Amino acid sequence: MTITRLRSRSRTAPARAAKPEPVGSAALRHRLAPEHVESFGAELDAIRLRVLADLGAEDVDYIRRIIRWQRGLEVAARGMLQLALLPPLWLGGVIALSLSKILDNMEIGHNVMHGQYDWTGDPTLASGTFEWDNVCPGDQWRHSHNFMHHTHTNILGKDRDLGYGVLRISSHQEWSPKDLGNPVYAFLLAVLFQWGVMLHDLEIERIHGGERRWGEVRPLVRAMRRKAGRQILKDYILFPLLSGPSLLANLAANATANLVRNVWAFTIIFCGHFPDGVEEFAPDGAAGET
Repeated sequence: MTITRLRSRSRTAPARAAKPEPVGSAALRHRLAPEHVESFGAELDAIRLRVLADLGAEDVDYIRRIIRWQRGLEVAARGMLQLALLPPLWLGGVIALSLSKILDNMEIGHNVMHGQYDWTGDPTLASGTFEWDNVCPGDQWRHSHNFMHHTHTNILGKDRDLGYGVLRISSHQEWSPKDLGNPVYAFLLAVLFQWGVMLHDLEIERIHGGERRWGEVRPLVRAMRRKAGRQILKDYILFPLLSGPSLLANLAANATANLVRNVWAFTIIFCGHFPDGVEEFAPDGAAGET
């Protein structure tokens, strides 16, 4: 297996910005001998077996406790927002609902849909059927994240988490004048992050480039409409209507909670995935991987 490593960004800024080395130029310096690959694989297998052997009641108790907290926060939030015209209850409802959505997406949904709890046999923790409080359908996230991202992590041109098809975040990504808008794109992606996650699997840039046809993604779009429709109905129609005179305040609270969740998720994901010095890989370096 040959892996081409790319130096994405220097840890100490030089006096003049260095021209990035061409993709693939570091291949000879970072080629792993077969025995090193086997040794590394054996170490990873040992870690996996050790973790599997350690799984038990403590892990199940943890995720069920988090689910209880998440549901309790949502119930408390919905209750407070029935009287959302009262500023303290509006603020308390926004905080509780924001925390509920963050826990649902980042600590429960992400981990359950990764398959971390499939071993329990609990249908409520089954990765294949779990749905989260997000406009992105669960099955589409499982494809774009579990397969596309984790199979091709940091491989330029394959891992679409590298900028979400919107941002240029690597010196090895081809520059164009539109990239001058990066700060604006980043801001919009942050505040609308759940919608960006929903559109992720469409690969719109490939459609515009003629590599993919709209006819191929029609089933995805239909599923997106259904899921987004349910989320809009819940957050912006049903619960606001149930609050009667507090309708507009309730609607604003739901929008604020979604905004908080969006910015939180964007910040955690981008800071965690793309710190300075992170390794990147050339597409041809992954051709022989197992």
